[in-house]
Amino acid sequence: MIKIRKRSWMLTGLLASSLFVISACSVVEQANESLNYVSGATEYIEQISSAGAELQQLASQAVNNAEVTTQIQEKIDHIQAEASEFSQLTAPAIGESIHENLVGYNDQLTEVINQWETTIAEQGFTTENWEKTGIPELISNINRLSDPLSGLQSE
Repeated sequence: MIKIRKRSWMLTGLLASSLFVISACSVVEQANESLNYVSGATEYIEQISSAGAELQQLASQAVNNAEVTTQIQEKIDHIQAEASEFSQLTAPAIGESIHENLVGYNDQLTEVINQWETTIAEQGFTTENWEKTGIPELISNINRLSDPLSGLQSE
């Protein structure tokens, strides 16, 4: 009877320690996923912010130089590719709301860019058309999410 109890306690202890190790691995895995997401999302925001600043500068030059419009189109294509790639990421539970916001802004940005490209094709590039796009504001909104995103690193 004592041997059975000892075995029972040993098996219970072994089972409990196994569950602890498995749950600890899960916590570590979730932490790694969160860090990877935060890193990828931060990089994305930095790229979009940088591209937005370059676009603003190019837009002011494009009025006097039609060749700059090609550079703007290349930058727009880059932003669209980055937005599409980012939207494919799966956010960890802790970052879902930020990810949803970023994807929402990406969708708006893609829609606005498509409309703007149509406007350029029909009317050519003008400062007025650029200012009406809302692209700088959307990029600013994306950039503002970097603070809450950096807060995820400490959680």
